[in-house]
Amino acid sequence: MPFKTILHATDFSDASLPALEQARKLARHHKAELHVLHVEVLLEARYPALAVDTLTFQREQSEQQFRALLSRTGDDEIIQATVKHARVPVAIAEYAERNRIDLIVVGSHGYSGIDRLLMGSEARKLIRHATTPVLVVRPCDGPKETTEAPYSHLLAPVDFSDASMVALQEADKLTSLYAGKLTVLHSLDVVTPTHYAYASNNTQLPLARQALSQFITDAVLTTEPDQILSSASAAVSILETAESQGSDLIVIARSGMSGWQRFFVGSTTERVLNGATCDVLVLPTA
Repeated sequence: MPFKTILHATDFSDASLPALEQARKLARHHKAELHVLHVEVLLEARYPALAVDTLTFQREQSEQQFRALLSRTGDDEIIQATVKHARVPVAIAEYAERNRIDLIVVGSHGYSGIDRLLMGSEARKLIRHATTPVLVVRPCDGPKETTEAPYSHLLAPVDFSDASMVALQEADKLTSLYAGKLTVLHSLDVVTPTHYAYASNNTQLPLARQALSQFITDAVLTTEPDQILSSASAAVSILETAESQGSDLIVIARSGMSGWQRFFVGSTTERVLNGATCDVLVLPTA
C-alpha cells in the first residue's frame, strides 16, 4: 500500500511530536504529500461570547504554534491546515475524506480535544468514522533505533475472516516495501462460535495450525512470514506476541468474526491500543 497522502493530526504538545516524526519518516519513504492538521474545538452554542473569545485565542495560538512546529521540520514540505469543529475525531475523519488521505497518523497522548483520543471512546469514534487507515504512534521511552525504513518487524493478527485477510495482505505489502519481517498470529481463544473455515470446527492445535497455514497460502503473500498460534485471548495474544517478537508495528482490521467481531466496540480495543508498546495500524472495513 504505497501512501501518496499522509495526514498527521496534532495538538502541538510535546506528546504529539513522535507521531509527527513518524509521519515525516513515512512521507519521505513513500514520497508522499504530508498534511498537518490542527482542530480548533468549538464550544457549545449556549456560550456564544465565550466561544468567540476562545476561537480568537485558539486562532492566534494555532498560527504561532504552527510556525514553531514547522520550524522544527527541516526541509520537509508540509501542507498545514486548521479546521473548527465540536468533535475532534469527526473533524479528522472528514478532512481525510475530503483530501483523499491514504493514512492518518496520530499520537497516543495529548491534551484538550485529543487528550483522550486513544484512551477510550474517542479512539473508537475516530476509527469508526474514518474510512482511512489510522496509525497510532507510541512515544519512545528510550533512544529509538535509527533505520531508513519506517518499520522492520510487522505483526498481523488473523481470525480467518475476510477483514483479517485484507489486513494480512496489506501487512505483507508493507513488509516487502520496508524489506522487513512479518509474523502472523492466530489466537485459538475465540468467543462463539469456534470457527476454522479451512479445516473443521474442532479447536485442536493441529487443525488450527493447518487452518493458519492454508489461510496464509490463500493470501498469496510476497514474503515468507513466521506463524504463531496462541491459546490466550485475542488482546493478550497480540500484546504478548508483539513484545516477545520485538514487533514495531501491529497491523489489524477494524472488525472480524467470532470473538473478534467486537474487537473495536469493547475493552479489547482499549487494551491493545493502550497496552501496545509499539505502533498500531488499524485498517477500516471495506
